[in-house]
Amino acid sequence: MANHGLIVGLDIGTNTVKALAADVRNQQANINAVGRSVSHGVKKGVVVDIDATATDIRQAMAQINEQAGQPITEVVAALPAENIQISRLSGQITVQDSQHISYQDVEAVVHEIIKGQVAADREVIDLVPLDFVVDDFDGIQDPNDMVGMRLAMNAIAYTAPKHILGNLKMAIAKAGLNLRDCVLTPLATSKTVLSEAEQEFGSILLDMGAGQTTAAVVQGNQIKFISSFPAGGDNITRDISNVLSIGGYEAEMLKLDSGVALTRLADEQEKLVIQRVGQTEPEEITQKYLAEVIEARVDQILGKLGEKLNMVNAQQLPGGVTLIGGTAALSGMPDAVEASLGVKTKSFAPNDIGLHHPGFANAWAVIQSAAQQLPIQLVVKQALYGLTIQSLGQAAVDSSTASLTGARTAPVAQPQAPVQKRPQLVRPVDDRSDVEVELSHEDDVVDKRDSDKKSSRIGEFFREFFE
Repeated sequence: MANHGLIVGLDIGTNTVKALAADVRNQQANINAVGRSVSHGVKKGVVVDIDATATDIRQAMAQINEQAGQPITEVVAALPAENIQISRLSGQITVQDSQHISYQDVEAVVHEIIKGQVAADREVIDLVPLDFVVDDFDGIQDPNDMVGMRLAMNAIAYTAPKHILGNLKMAIAKAGLNLRDCVLTPLATSKTVLSEAEQEFGSILLDMGAGQTTAAVVQGNQIKFISSFPAGGDNITRDISNVLSIGGYEAEMLKLDSGVALTRLADEQEKLVIQRVGQTEPEEITQKYLAEVIEARVDQILGKLGEKLNMVNAQQLPGGVTLIGGTAALSGMPDAVEASLGVKTKSFAPNDIGLHHPGFANAWAVIQSAAQQLPIQLVVKQALYGLTIQSLGQAAVDSSTASLTGARTAPVAQPQAPVQKRPQLVRPVDDRSDVEVELSHEDDVVDKRDSDKKSSRIGEFFREFFE
């Protein structure tokens, strides 16, 4: 398949709207434009103010247009895991021409699958084929040009509430853009951030954002478990602001400039000057004291997610933890995660010039996944969204003639699975599906086992603001 064209990925986060443009050639995406703006209309990854979000998108896209040297009208948007449901779906059709299966038949089986199997208040974001079955032969990855009378498809469906996706679409439309595709961020990042071995043998992908923190467990090249906790970098900033009695902006700058996620890594001799609200004279604190404030919240987030990950035995997976998201850039965060979860931890950032920061991982992954889609994946997207997907930088799929408007590539050789036995994920509930989603909406609470924090000024803060 001759991949070509311009792809623009949009990551609308709680703190920042990030836009990346890439020129795609032969499934390789070369970033050539970067845009970003402060986000004002998003809470915990979900659009809550359409007009404000549209304004923020326009600001980020103006930078893209200037750098790319052409106006952009279509984008691929990232969608966080919040309120996502994952389920296995199957469907079967009778082939229109029993001597020849075409991509038109694939579209028909996609429509058959989602018809009646998706709740009326939800919308399919993505449908990932597990395999196709032609008559009684299963395990087929692409049935195009095969001969058969019946075509079935087994797939994993990712759905979101219609109002969440509707608000995202409305904000993008008000920004003067067309939404050509919506990509679930854990799905995109797992395929692009993790290595093939990490995807196969099992890893934890930890996305540490401003408003929420999401853990995705990947094994056997599939997402097996997702758990989100509604706290992130913004909560750390508010904690600093409340404990030190300083403004939100000052707290954010203090966190970014001098913050450490693990107290034992902080310098007790390093003095930081702050200006408390209502005080006329500046005051000094140590970096270690600041780290105590930060570590308290980091402990809470990782502790809550660690409980969920323990339920599925995820810490036993050999791939360890890979960190992405803006909060992952906080000094000492890999050490803090490793200390809390007890597994080896690393941080990922794109290598492209100007993007070497974990906060760009989601937007980067959206572009990479769009660029690397195979013909069969494009056909499924075409059926879901009712469009010809040329704007994603891909060769358009002509389902009526079952051909691609571009050179077809030879099948991609799949790596053979190593003989080594993989650790097994443990199901926390009865095993009715291969995927489990745990989304926490509980209010912030202090871990009452942490008696040390209770006896300090930080403990007073926790009692006042958490309980």
